[in-house]
Amino acid sequence: MTEVLGRKGHFRLIRPPVRSARAGSGILLLCVVLLSSVSLSERITAWAVLASLLLVVTSIVTRELQALHLSCFSVFFVTLPYLLPLLRTWPYLLLVPLFCYAAVVLAVPALRTSLGWLRPGRVTGTIVLFALTIAVMSGIALYAWYRVLTPDLTIHLGHFPDMPVWLFPLAGLGFSLGNAALEELAYRGVIMQALDSAAGPGLVSLVAQAWLFGALHYRQGFPNGAAGLAIAVVYGIMLGALRRQSKGMLAPWMAHVVTDVVIFIILAGIVLKKAG
Repeated sequence: MTEVLGRKGHFRLIRPPVRSARAGSGILLLCVVLLSSVSLSERITAWAVLASLLLVVTSIVTRELQALHLSCFSVFFVTLPYLLPLLRTWPYLLLVPLFCYAAVVLAVPALRTSLGWLRPGRVTGTIVLFALTIAVMSGIALYAWYRVLTPDLTIHLGHFPDMPVWLFPLAGLGFSLGNAALEELAYRGVIMQALDSAAGPGLVSLVAQAWLFGALHYRQGFPNGAAGLAIAVVYGIMLGALRRQSKGMLAPWMAHVVTDVVIFIILAGIVLKKAG
């Protein structure tokens, strides 16, 4: 069990996620399939929306809390962009589903008390070294992807605001802090805890959350395409391992922030080159 500081300075114990029963594990597997297909597809179909709603209903009927966590996130991830396509673009793609999911969790006591992943964890010298190694390796991989494959970054540059050069550092920091937080909350937070409850904290859930993270990047991420998906999957595995080793979210978020700084620097370089 984990001891955390609660209201009025008192400590309370949070139990690790209870392992899901077969029904819950089955629902979680279907959530993975649904999130994969939606992330990789050009458009969201009505069938995907219906499937996401059925998964929520089944989670409620079977009283599988971790399945309900992931199915709630999934239904917002699938249904909202179907109703309003703008929400399938960055940063709304994760921002809005996470906001809606958080509102449901706060409103439902059983979900609120079963949220065990939202803690900073340990930050030791070994953890910092691991995080820096991940950041350096991912930065090299991203730059190599950009230089070797010369991808079309029109979509990414479209998100780059028109601003004076002196604002670049602040904009880069804001992007890096915010984007890293969204992706870590979704994949190393909501998704990874739910999958751990089904398969245990082993290789299966580690790879599954990384696969979904890679699928997210396939269409419009940085990096994207087949090579980008592969890079993001490996990166997701490393961040998941860091989250497990640190027993919290702070270390993977820190490593992710550094990686996103590299992305911003690459995009800023392109913008300055075009302007010059």
